[in-house]
Amino acid sequence: MKKVLKKIGKYLSIIVGVIALFLIIYLGWLTISDYKPLTVENISMANNKIKKELDIDKEYSISTYNIGFGAYNQEFDFFMDGGTKSKAKDRKTVLENIEGSINTIKSINPDFSFIQEIDINSSRSRKTDQRKLISNGLGNNYTNSFAYNYKVPYIIYPFNDMHGKVCAGQATYSKYGFESAERITLPTNQKWPDRLFGLDRCMIINRLKTKNNKELVLINLHMSAYDKNGEYRQKQLKVLSDLLEKEYQKGNYVLAGGDWNHIIPITDINKFAKKEAKPDWYSYIPKSFNPKGFRFEVDKNIATNRTAGIPYDKDINYTGIIDGFIVSDNIYITSKKGYNTEFKYSDHNPTMIKFKFKN
Repeated sequence: MKKVLKKIGKYLSIIVGVIALFLIIYLGWLTISDYKPLTVENISMANNKIKKELDIDKEYSISTYNIGFGAYNQEFDFFMDGGTKSKAKDRKTVLENIEGSINTIKSINPDFSFIQEIDINSSRSRKTDQRKLISNGLGNNYTNSFAYNYKVPYIIYPFNDMHGKVCAGQATYSKYGFESAERITLPTNQKWPDRLFGLDRCMIINRLKTKNNKELVLINLHMSAYDKNGEYRQKQLKVLSDLLEKEYQKGNYVLAGGDWNHIIPITDINKFAKKEAKPDWYSYIPKSFNPKGFRFEVDKNIATNRTAGIPYDKDINYTGIIDGFIVSDNIYITSKKGYNTEFKYSDHNPTMIKFKFKN
C-alpha cells in the first residue's frame, strides 16, 4: 500500500509540475507579447477623402453602435456576463450578424458613425476580418480610422471552450475627410497578470475643419465593463472630462459618444426593466462627471443594450441606455432617434442624433 501511495504521489507531483511549467511558459509568452500602446498615437485614415470644410448651416447626423464582435445574435449568452458561451456559434452566424449590422447602419445613413467591438482574425468571431467587411459594406462613401483596444495572443479560459486569440478595436466612419486621427489611451488595470488578459481601453479623436475656422472634434469611446466599484471607469471619465473642456475652451465644436458602459444620466434606469434583476454594473454615470459647457443627448425611448447572461427574451432581459452622446453647447440637436433591432445582430441597438452648429 505504501508503494502504491508513493507511486501515486510521484505521478501527482509530475502532473502538478507539468501544469506549473505550462502556466509559467504561458504567462511568460503573454508578458513578452503584451500590447503596450502609447498614451497618444497617430492612427491611419483609410480611404480619406479630399478634405472639405464643414458648412455651418448644414444639418449633420452621427450614430453609435457596438456590434458585439458579430457573435451576439438573440441566442447568444456570454460567459463573462454569467452565460455559457465564449465564441460565436459559427462563421456563418458571424457573417450574418455583421451583414445585419452593416445594413442597419446603411439604413440610418449617418454622416459620421462610431462603431465598437470590431474583431480582426479572432477566435471568438471565427477568424473574420470585420474591419474589412464593414469598410467594404459601407463602401467608398466613408473614410475611417481604426484603433486597437484588445490584443491577446490566446486566452485559455473558460477551459471548456477557450476564448482563444483576440484582436479587436473600434472605428470612426465619416463621409467627410479627416484632418487628423489619434488614439488616446484610457486608464485600465495595469497590475500583472490582470493586464495580460484585459482590454486596453481607448478613445479615437478625429478632427474636421469648419468654414468658420473652427474644428469639429469627434471622440469615439468604449469604456470599461466588469470594473469592480467603477474604479477605472471613474479615471476614464476624468481623462474624457479634461479633454472635452480643453477642446471647448479652444472654441471647437465637440461631440463624444459610444459605449459608456454606464447608464446615460438623462435616462431612466428602470424604464425598460423586465423580469431579470438589474445587474450590479448597470449604474449611472456619476454626478462628478460634469464637464462645463456639455450636455448628454440620446433618444430616451429605445434601449441600447441588453444583458447577456441569458439568450434574449424581450419579456425577461434587463435593458437600458448605455450608448449615447455628450455635446458642447455650441452644437444644437435637431432630432434624436434610437433603432430597435430587437438585438438581432448584437447585444446593443444603434442610436443616432442630428445636429447643427451654432455660429
